[in-house]
Amino acid sequence: MALQDLAQSPFRVVDEINQGMDPRNERMVHERMVDIACQERTSQYFLVTPKLLTGLKFHPKMKVHVINSGEHVPDSSTLQGDWNLSEMAKVALTTRIRVS
Repeated sequence: MALQDLAQSPFRVVDEINQGMDPRNERMVHERMVDIACQERTSQYFLVTPKLLTGLKFHPKMKVHVINSGEHVPDSSTLQGDWNLSEMAKVALTTRIRVS
């Protein structure tokens, strides 16, 4: 992030910048990224991460896209009605697979 002003780019992809961070530093880095990404005349940012903390700062200019696909997403037949994220979270917690 410190060197980004040295090279012009229409967009930047930040992949799992929060990997291995404690919650305090993750919040600090996320807030800094939001500040940088939402400035006038800056690159478009894509943050790719499998998880985010709750209660993070978001800017009105930001758009959040959540991708619900993959082998660990509950089968839609186990969910009632349409894609209900709250219900999906409950199912995911009961069918969580431990990765070692």
